[in-house]
Amino acid sequence: MDRITAFVDGSDYAASVCDHAVWAAGQLAMPISLVHVIGRRSDAPSAPADLSGNLRLGARTALLDKLSKLDEERAVLARERGRAILDDGSARMRAMADIDVATRLRNGDLIDAISELEAETRFVILGKRGEAAGFAQELLGSNLDRAVRTSHRPVLVANRAYKTPERFLLAYDGSPSTERAVERMTAGSVLTGMACDILSVGSATPQLRDRLSHAAQALRQVGFDVTEHLEAGDPEAVITKAVTDLKADMLVLGKSGHSRLRSLFIGSTTMELMRTCKVPFLIFP
Repeated sequence: MDRITAFVDGSDYAASVCDHAVWAAGQLAMPISLVHVIGRRSDAPSAPADLSGNLRLGARTALLDKLSKLDEERAVLARERGRAILDDGSARMRAMADIDVATRLRNGDLIDAISELEAETRFVILGKRGEAAGFAQELLGSNLDRAVRTSHRPVLVANRAYKTPERFLLAYDGSPSTERAVERMTAGSVLTGMACDILSVGSATPQLRDRLSHAAQALRQVGFDVTEHLEAGDPEAVITKAVTDLKADMLVLGKSGHSRLRSLFIGSTTMELMRTCKVPFLIFP
């Protein structure tokens, strides 16, 4: 069964991840898997101290025993904390809607968990920042770029403040990735029912205009209210301004491209867009 797989931690973005998951479940009539991953830093054995020959054998053994017990206590606390995060998240979601939520507590690496759950996942929801980043404007979740790069499912990146999405901006360049995004939308997606602005950045050549119009028409045929935009300039600056000017509630991107937009879809420039645009992102593979 296809599920929405939402990952939560102890950050201030967890509530928004839950709220976006409830919205997505309503759009798709689909159950949710709410997942918390206990990172290796939480349950890995402590690094041993320099237990040189200056310590008697009995003292060394006693110290190692204490370290082992401390590691066990940390692992227990990490599991209890993870279970509390999941319980709070599932309670929040069930209070918002009559919804099917399954909770999962996993050990290891977030990226591994995304891959292991991929077969049952329709798309992934993550917070824009993790616990370590807090509210720092210059920091994004350390796993975010890796998750976007490796996921074979669409990734919804939640911002801190949830707002029910009504209008999205699709950054379109005619690449296979953005064409697949259009195909997914025409086949039925979480975006169904929202107004759409479709934006290409580049010279207004007949070829680019034709691709843009073709994509817009395909979306109109399945009921989207679409407005076309073709702008010249730096893609990052143009898209950032368009999000604000058009009052977009979500920015939709393809993961890779073949034009000047290519660097936007994966890597450092995408991360810069996420820092500057205060809206959620939906990134199609």
